[in-house]
Amino acid sequence: MSTANFLSQTTSLRRRSTQNALKIVEDLWFPEADLILRADDAIFCVYGGFLGTRSSVFRDMISFPQPTTSTQTEGEMMNGRAVVRLHDSATETTSFLRAVFDSSFFMPPPSPVKFEDIIGVLRLAHKYDVSYLFRRALSRLDVLYPTNLAKRVQYRSQTHIQFPSSDAMIDMISLKAACEVGATWMLPTVYYAIAQVDDLLDHAPDYLETHQIQACLASQSKLMRAHASSYRFLRYLPLVGCSSAYHCRRTVEGAYEELEFRSERFRDMDPLGMSVFSYRDCDDLCPECHKFNAAKLSEAQQVFWKNLPALFVLPKWDELKEMRRRAMEDTT
Repeated sequence: MSTANFLSQTTSLRRRSTQNALKIVEDLWFPEADLILRADDAIFCVYGGFLGTRSSVFRDMISFPQPTTSTQTEGEMMNGRAVVRLHDSATETTSFLRAVFDSSFFMPPPSPVKFEDIIGVLRLAHKYDVSYLFRRALSRLDVLYPTNLAKRVQYRSQTHIQFPSSDAMIDMISLKAACEVGATWMLPTVYYAIAQVDDLLDHAPDYLETHQIQACLASQSKLMRAHASSYRFLRYLPLVGCSSAYHCRRTVEGAYEELEFRSERFRDMDPLGMSVFSYRDCDDLCPECHKFNAAKLSEAQQVFWKNLPALFVLPKWDELKEMRRRAMEDTT
Protein backbone atom coordinates (compact mmCIF):
# COMPACT_ATOMS: atom_id res chain seq x y z
CA MET A 1 0.00 0.00 0.00
CA SER A 2 1.35 3.44 -0.93
CA THR A 3 1.87 6.10 1.73
CA ALA A 4 -0.85 8.26 0.14
CA ASN A 5 -3.41 5.43 0.20
CA PHE A 6 -2.46 4.51 3.76
CA LEU A 7 -2.95 8.08 4.96
CA SER A 8 -6.21 8.38 3.04
CA GLN A 9 -7.68 5.20 4.52
CA THR A 10 -6.49 6.09 8.03
CA THR A 11 -8.08 9.55 7.80
CA SER A 12 -11.31 8.06 6.47
CA LEU A 13 -11.38 5.47 9.24
CA ARG A 14 -10.75 8.05 11.93
CA ARG A 15 -13.60 10.18 10.54
CA ARG A 16 -16.00 7.21 10.60
CA SER A 17 -14.84 6.28 14.11
CA THR A 18 -15.62 9.79 15.33
CA GLN A 19 -19.05 9.74 13.71
CA ASN A 20 -19.86 6.41 15.39
CA ALA A 21 -18.29 7.44 18.76
CA LEU A 22 -15.62 4.77 18.33
CA LYS A 23 -12.07 5.14 19.54
CA ILE A 24 -9.05 3.59 17.86
CA VAL A 25 -6.63 2.05 20.36
CA GLU A 26 -3.46 3.38 18.78
CA ASP A 27 -0.95 0.76 19.93
CA LEU A 28 -3.32 -2.03 18.91
CA TRP A 29 -4.14 -0.68 15.46
CA PHE A 30 -1.94 -2.29 12.82
CA PRO A 31 -2.96 -0.86 9.40
CA GLU A 32 -1.86 -3.94 7.48
CA ALA A 33 -3.62 -6.38 9.82
CA ASP A 34 -6.71 -8.34 8.80
CA LEU A 35 -8.93 -8.56 11.91
CA ILE A 36 -10.95 -5.66 13.32
CA LEU A 37 -12.34 -6.12 16.81
CA ARG A 38 -14.69 -3.91 18.77
CA ALA A 39 -15.29 -3.87 22.53
CA ASP A 40 -17.65 -1.19 23.83
CA ASP A 41 -16.55 1.96 21.97
CA ALA A 42 -12.95 0.81 21.36
CA ILE A 43 -11.75 -0.71 18.09
CA PHE A 44 -8.61 -2.71 17.37
CA CYS A 45 -7.02 -3.88 14.14
CA VAL A 46 -4.83 -6.91 14.80
CA TYR A 47 -3.34 -9.91 13.05
CA GLY A 48 -5.91 -12.67 13.17
CA GLY A 49 -3.46 -15.41 12.30
CA PHE A 50 -1.14 -14.50 15.17
CA LEU A 51 -4.04 -14.20 17.60
CA GLY A 52 -5.27 -17.60 16.44
CA THR A 53 -1.93 -19.21 17.30
CA ARG A 54 -2.39 -18.04 20.87
CA SER A 55 -6.14 -18.58 21.27
CA SER A 56 -8.07 -21.64 20.14
CA VAL A 57 -11.30 -19.64 20.41
CA PHE A 58 -10.08 -16.96 17.99
CA ARG A 59 -8.55 -19.63 15.75
CA ASP A 60 -11.96 -21.24 15.38
CA MET A 61 -13.61 -17.86 14.98
CA ILE A 62 -11.45 -16.71 12.08
CA SER A 63 -11.62 -20.09 10.37
CA PHE A 64 -15.20 -19.34 9.35
CA PRO A 65 -15.74 -17.29 6.17
CA GLN A 66 -16.06 -13.60 6.99
CA PRO A 67 -19.22 -11.72 5.93
CA THR A 68 -18.99 -9.44 2.91
CA THR A 69 -20.47 -5.99 2.38
CA SER A 70 -23.52 -7.64 0.83
CA THR A 71 -24.32 -9.48 4.04
CA GLN A 72 -23.34 -6.79 6.56
CA THR A 73 -24.86 -3.44 7.39
CA GLU A 74 -22.64 -0.42 6.80
CA GLY A 75 -22.15 0.18 10.49
CA GLU A 76 -20.54 -3.23 10.96
CA MET A 77 -17.94 -2.79 8.21
CA MET A 78 -14.66 -0.89 8.06
CA ASN A 79 -12.50 -0.66 4.97
CA GLY A 80 -14.43 -3.57 3.50
CA ARG A 81 -13.76 -5.78 6.51
CA ALA A 82 -16.28 -7.07 9.01
CA VAL A 83 -16.01 -5.75 12.56
CA VAL A 84 -16.10 -8.54 15.15
CA ARG A 85 -17.98 -7.46 18.26
CA LEU A 86 -16.63 -8.75 21.56
CA HIS A 87 -18.93 -8.78 24.56
CA ASP A 88 -16.14 -7.65 26.87
CA SER A 89 -15.22 -4.27 28.33
CA ALA A 90 -12.87 -2.03 26.38
CA THR A 91 -10.49 -1.85 29.36
CA GLU A 92 -10.15 -5.62 29.74
CA THR A 93 -9.91 -6.21 26.00
CA THR A 94 -7.12 -3.65 25.76
CA SER A 95 -5.17 -5.33 28.58
CA PHE A 96 -5.67 -8.77 27.03
CA LEU A 97 -4.65 -7.79 23.50
CA ARG A 98 -1.61 -5.88 24.74
CA ALA A 99 -0.50 -8.97 26.64
CA VAL A 100 -0.87 -11.04 23.45
CA PHE A 101 0.84 -8.65 21.02
CA ASP A 102 3.46 -7.05 23.29
CA SER A 103 5.61 -9.62 25.05
CA SER A 104 6.98 -6.99 27.46
CA PHE A 105 3.57 -5.78 28.64
CA PHE A 106 2.55 -8.61 30.98
CA MET A 107 5.67 -10.29 32.27
CA PRO A 108 5.80 -12.82 35.14
CA PRO A 109 6.35 -11.56 38.72
CA PRO A 110 8.04 -9.52 40.05
CA SER A 111 7.79 -7.08 37.13
CA PRO A 112 5.44 -4.13 37.87
CA VAL A 113 1.83 -4.52 36.78
CA LYS A 114 -1.50 -2.77 37.31
CA PHE A 115 -4.23 -4.61 39.18
CA GLU A 116 -6.80 -3.92 36.45
CA ASP A 117 -4.47 -5.49 33.87
CA ILE A 118 -4.22 -8.66 35.97
CA ILE A 119 -8.01 -8.97 36.12
CA GLY A 120 -8.47 -8.18 32.43
CA VAL A 121 -5.86 -10.70 31.29
CA LEU A 122 -7.10 -13.32 33.77
CA ARG A 123 -10.72 -13.16 32.64
CA LEU A 124 -10.17 -12.94 28.90
CA ALA A 125 -7.25 -15.39 28.75
CA HIS A 126 -9.57 -17.86 30.45
CA LYS A 127 -12.50 -17.01 28.18
CA TYR A 128 -10.48 -17.17 24.95
CA ASP A 129 -8.23 -20.05 26.01
CA VAL A 130 -4.80 -18.45 26.06
CA SER A 131 -3.31 -20.82 28.58
CA TYR A 132 0.11 -19.26 29.13
CA LEU A 133 -1.38 -15.85 29.85
CA PHE A 134 -4.05 -17.36 32.05
CA ARG A 135 -1.44 -19.09 34.20
CA ARG A 136 0.67 -15.96 34.31
CA ALA A 137 -2.31 -13.90 35.49
CA LEU A 138 -3.09 -16.56 38.11
CA SER A 139 0.48 -16.32 39.40
CA ARG A 140 0.02 -12.57 39.75
CA LEU A 141 -3.23 -12.80 41.70
CA ASP A 142 -1.80 -15.71 43.68
CA VAL A 143 0.57 -13.26 45.36
CA LEU A 144 -2.40 -11.54 46.98
CA TYR A 145 -4.32 -14.67 47.94
CA PRO A 146 -1.81 -17.44 48.74
CA THR A 147 -2.45 -20.88 50.17
CA ASN A 148 0.54 -20.49 52.49
CA LEU A 149 0.20 -18.75 55.87
CA ALA A 150 3.70 -17.26 55.85
CA LYS A 151 3.01 -15.60 52.51
CA ARG A 152 -0.40 -14.42 53.73
CA VAL A 153 1.19 -12.74 56.76
CA GLN A 154 3.46 -10.80 54.39
CA TYR A 155 0.36 -10.08 52.28
CA ARG A 156 0.75 -7.11 49.94
CA SER A 157 3.86 -5.50 51.35
CA GLN A 158 6.20 -7.31 48.95
CA THR A 159 4.18 -7.06 45.74
CA HIS A 160 4.80 -4.98 42.64
CA ILE A 161 1.10 -4.55 41.91
CA GLN A 162 -0.29 -1.05 41.46
CA PHE A 163 -3.72 -0.72 43.07
CA PRO A 164 -6.25 1.84 41.78
CA SER A 165 -8.81 1.79 44.61
CA SER A 166 -9.52 0.72 48.18
CA ASP A 167 -8.60 -2.74 49.42
CA ALA A 168 -12.27 -3.65 49.84
CA MET A 169 -13.05 -2.99 46.18
CA ILE A 170 -9.92 -4.86 45.07
CA ASP A 171 -10.87 -7.91 47.11
CA MET A 172 -14.45 -7.90 45.82
CA ILE A 173 -13.29 -7.63 42.22
CA SER A 174 -10.82 -10.45 42.87
CA LEU A 175 -13.52 -12.66 44.38
CA LYS A 176 -15.75 -12.22 41.36
CA ALA A 177 -12.87 -12.99 38.97
CA ALA A 178 -11.62 -15.98 40.97
CA CYS A 179 -15.08 -17.54 40.99
CA GLU A 180 -15.47 -16.92 37.26
CA VAL A 181 -12.23 -18.65 36.29
CA GLY A 182 -12.43 -21.45 38.86
CA ALA A 183 -9.52 -20.34 41.09
CA THR A 184 -11.18 -21.90 44.14
CA TRP A 185 -7.94 -22.10 46.13
CA MET A 186 -7.90 -18.30 46.43
CA LEU A 187 -11.37 -18.08 47.96
CA PRO A 188 -10.53 -18.60 51.67
CA THR A 189 -8.15 -15.63 51.77
CA VAL A 190 -10.21 -13.37 49.51
CA TYR A 191 -13.39 -14.10 51.49
CA TYR A 192 -11.44 -13.46 54.69
CA ALA A 193 -10.25 -10.08 53.43
CA ILE A 194 -13.77 -9.01 52.44
CA ALA A 195 -15.35 -10.22 55.68
CA GLN A 196 -13.13 -7.82 57.63
CA VAL A 197 -14.86 -4.83 56.02
CA ASP A 198 -17.06 -3.32 58.71
CA ASP A 199 -19.33 -1.40 56.30
CA LEU A 200 -19.58 -4.32 53.91
CA LEU A 201 -23.15 -3.62 52.81
CA ASP A 202 -22.17 -0.12 51.66
CA HIS A 203 -19.93 -1.56 48.92
CA ALA A 204 -20.61 -5.24 48.31
CA PRO A 205 -23.94 -5.03 46.37
CA ASP A 206 -22.10 -3.30 43.52
CA TYR A 207 -19.66 -6.18 43.13
CA LEU A 208 -20.86 -9.43 44.71
CA GLU A 209 -23.69 -11.89 44.42
CA THR A 210 -26.15 -12.19 47.31
CA HIS A 211 -24.80 -15.56 48.47
CA GLN A 212 -21.25 -14.18 48.54
CA ILE A 213 -22.31 -11.24 50.70
CA GLN A 214 -24.19 -13.57 53.03
CA ALA A 215 -21.12 -15.79 53.43
CA CYS A 216 -19.01 -12.80 54.48
CA LEU A 217 -21.63 -11.42 56.87
CA ALA A 218 -22.15 -14.82 58.48
CA SER A 219 -18.42 -15.11 59.19
CA GLN A 220 -17.94 -11.73 60.86
CA SER A 221 -19.05 -12.72 64.37
CA LYS A 222 -16.84 -15.84 64.12
CA LEU A 223 -13.87 -13.67 63.16
CA MET A 224 -14.40 -11.40 66.16
CA ARG A 225 -14.61 -14.37 68.52
CA ALA A 226 -11.50 -15.94 66.97
CA HIS A 227 -9.60 -12.68 67.36
CA ALA A 228 -10.53 -12.35 71.03
CA SER A 229 -9.71 -15.98 71.85
CA SER A 230 -6.31 -15.70 70.17
CA TYR A 231 -5.04 -13.66 73.14
CA ARG A 232 -6.09 -16.01 75.94
CA PHE A 233 -2.46 -16.93 76.48
CA LEU A 234 -1.89 -13.49 78.04
CA ARG A 235 -3.20 -14.82 81.35
CA TYR A 236 0.03 -16.84 81.65
CA LEU A 237 2.25 -13.75 81.42
CA PRO A 238 4.51 -12.87 83.08
CA LEU A 239 5.85 -16.39 83.30
CA VAL A 240 6.77 -17.97 86.60
CA GLY A 241 10.35 -17.01 87.36
CA CYS A 242 10.26 -14.05 84.94
CA SER A 243 13.46 -12.01 85.25
CA SER A 244 11.63 -8.72 84.66
CA ALA A 245 8.19 -9.32 86.09
CA TYR A 246 7.33 -5.64 86.59
CA HIS A 247 8.04 -4.59 83.00
CA CYS A 248 6.39 -7.69 81.56
CA ARG A 249 3.29 -7.15 83.72
CA ARG A 250 3.02 -3.54 82.55
CA THR A 251 3.32 -4.63 78.91
CA VAL A 252 0.60 -7.24 79.32
CA GLU A 253 -1.64 -4.73 81.09
CA GLY A 254 -1.14 -2.41 78.14
CA ALA A 255 -2.12 -5.21 75.76
CA TYR A 256 -5.34 -5.81 77.71
CA GLU A 257 -6.11 -2.08 77.62
CA GLU A 258 -5.58 -2.07 73.88
CA LEU A 259 -7.87 -5.08 73.39
CA GLU A 260 -10.58 -3.47 75.52
CA PHE A 261 -10.27 -0.16 73.68
CA ARG A 262 -10.47 -1.80 70.28
CA SER A 263 -13.42 -3.98 71.25
CA GLU A 264 -15.32 -0.85 72.27
CA ARG A 265 -14.37 1.28 69.27
CA PHE A 266 -13.90 -1.22 66.46
CA ARG A 267 -15.08 -4.60 65.26
CA ASP A 268 -11.70 -6.29 65.12
CA MET A 269 -12.09 -9.16 62.67
CA ASP A 270 -8.47 -9.91 61.79
CA PRO A 271 -7.25 -12.94 63.77
CA LEU A 272 -4.31 -13.30 61.42
CA GLY A 273 -3.21 -9.73 62.10
CA MET A 274 -2.41 -10.25 65.78
CA SER A 275 -1.68 -6.54 65.82
CA VAL A 276 -2.41 -5.63 69.43
CA PHE A 277 1.30 -5.63 70.29
CA SER A 278 2.11 -3.35 67.37
CA TYR A 279 0.83 -0.53 69.58
CA ARG A 280 3.10 -1.51 72.44
CA ASP A 281 6.82 -1.97 72.93
CA CYS A 282 7.31 -5.73 72.96
CA ASP A 283 10.94 -5.18 73.86
CA ASP A 284 9.71 -4.53 77.38
CA LEU A 285 9.03 -8.25 77.67
CA CYS A 286 11.91 -10.26 79.06
CA PRO A 287 13.47 -12.80 76.64
CA GLU A 288 11.53 -15.70 78.15
CA CYS A 289 8.16 -13.93 78.01
CA HIS A 290 8.91 -12.54 74.55
CA LYS A 291 9.64 -16.03 73.24
CA PHE A 292 6.47 -17.41 74.84
CA ASN A 293 4.42 -14.53 73.39
CA ALA A 294 5.77 -15.06 69.86
CA ALA A 295 5.20 -18.81 69.98
CA LYS A 296 1.59 -18.47 71.21
CA LEU A 297 0.73 -15.85 68.62
CA SER A 298 2.13 -18.10 65.89
CA GLU A 299 0.24 -21.09 67.28
CA ALA A 300 -3.04 -19.14 67.30
CA GLN A 301 -2.47 -18.06 63.71
CA GLN A 302 -1.75 -21.63 62.60
CA VAL A 303 -4.92 -22.97 64.22
CA PHE A 304 -7.08 -20.27 62.68
CA TRP A 305 -5.46 -20.68 59.26
CA LYS A 306 -6.05 -24.43 59.27
CA ASN A 307 -9.77 -23.88 59.88
CA LEU A 308 -10.17 -20.89 57.56
CA PRO A 309 -11.57 -22.76 54.51
CA ALA A 310 -14.26 -24.41 56.64
CA LEU A 311 -15.38 -20.96 57.79
CA PHE A 312 -16.59 -20.31 54.24
CA VAL A 313 -17.70 -23.90 53.53
CA LEU A 314 -14.76 -24.60 51.23
CA PRO A 315 -12.55 -27.69 50.82
CA LYS A 316 -9.57 -28.22 53.12
CA TRP A 317 -6.22 -26.63 52.32
CA ASP A 318 -4.70 -29.87 51.00
CA GLU A 319 -7.44 -30.16 48.40
CA LEU A 320 -7.23 -26.49 47.52
CA LYS A 321 -3.45 -26.71 47.09
CA GLU A 322 -3.91 -29.64 44.73
CA MET A 323 -6.34 -27.55 42.66
CA ARG A 324 -3.74 -24.82 42.51
CA ARG A 325 -0.98 -27.23 41.51
CA ARG A 326 -3.00 -28.58 38.60
CA ALA A 327 -3.95 -25.10 37.39
CA MET A 328 -0.41 -23.73 37.66
CA GLU A 329 1.40 -26.59 35.94
CA ASP A 330 3.79 -25.54 33.17
CA THR A 331 3.52 -21.86 34.13
CA THR A 332 5.45 -19.69 31.69
